Amino acid sequence: MTQQNQKTSQTQEGIRQLSISRGRMLNLDRILVPLNGYRRSEQILPYASMLADWFNGEITLFHSLPNTHPARGARPGQVQYPDAPHDRGTSLATAYLEEVVSRLGPHGIKSRWGIATGDAAQMITSRSSTSAFGLIATAITVRSRTHRFFSHGLLENLWRKTSAPLLIVNPNNTIPNNEPPNAPKSIIVPWRKDSGDFAMPIAIALAGASRSNIKIVIRKSTPPEQVKAKFVDAVVSDQMDIEIIEPEKNFTKSIASLQNSDPGAWIVTRSRMRSGIGRSVFGSMADTLAREASGPIVVIPDPDVINKRKRQIRTTMRDIATSR
Repeated sequence: MTQQNQKTSQTQEGIRQLSISRGRMLNLDRILVPLNGYRRSEQILPYASMLADWFNGEITLFHSLPNTHPARGARPGQVQYPDAPHDRGTSLATAYLEEVVSRLGPHGIKSRWGIATGDAAQMITSRSSTSAFGLIATAITVRSRTHRFFSHGLLENLWRKTSAPLLIVNPNNTIPNNEPPNAPKSIIVPWRKDSGDFAMPIAIALAGASRSNIKIVIRKSTPPEQVKAKFVDAVVSDQMDIEIIEPEKNFTKSIASLQNSDPGAWIVTRSRMRSGIGRSVFGSMADTLAREASGPIVVIPDPDVINKRKRQIRTTMRDIATSR
């Protein structure tokens, strides 16, 4: 009996190490967490900490300071030094981020912090690209389509610019009373055409590291055997349970309902990351899930979108460097 338990333990540890290696190949051990100083934004920290724990990774806390006009805040007859507001902002942001780091340390979570000055979405996406972060993790409320017509929030701007996957948690749906969230027992993967193929590596890495099963949600027109064949290697090497679910009702709403009935479950989906009028008018499955999901959702940009946005980020960074 002891030998059998020892063998099982060694097998489980080997599976975990394989999952960690897969996650590191996808940079899932490097998590960028934008914080704005409000408690709501900090509600992403338990989920980012889960990732860091699963993949023996590190969290980078990030704060973006707005550009400040040299004359802002100056009184009549008062000399206002251009760098003074920025220096004060930097000091406050530094103290805040160091305090958050000190809270994470006792839980065994490795973390560091960074500060930049400029448009928040641009600074976040630039940092994620140049420093090869695997995920941008944020707790933020997704605005309605009507609201987005008149005002873009941080998430809308990240949606338009990011080349890195987004881990989104709606602060309105997180567990109250500061209780830690449930660890996932399931990773839910919507399967549409080739969307599941691209979401599969991250879904397998997350499921393996968290020891969760994978629930693949398919449309009626999709042969279950064809989908399951895509996961055969994970089933064998990671001893992973795969469940194929064919909903009877609305595809997108069924995914949200499935997560709602499985506390702690994560959704992993790819997206063409529509923005502007196209996203406001037509929406998308990922957009709907980001608004309605009761738990974490990982949104992965399409490969073509990633390549295009990486080029845009390089151009933007080059323009910023030459303008100084």
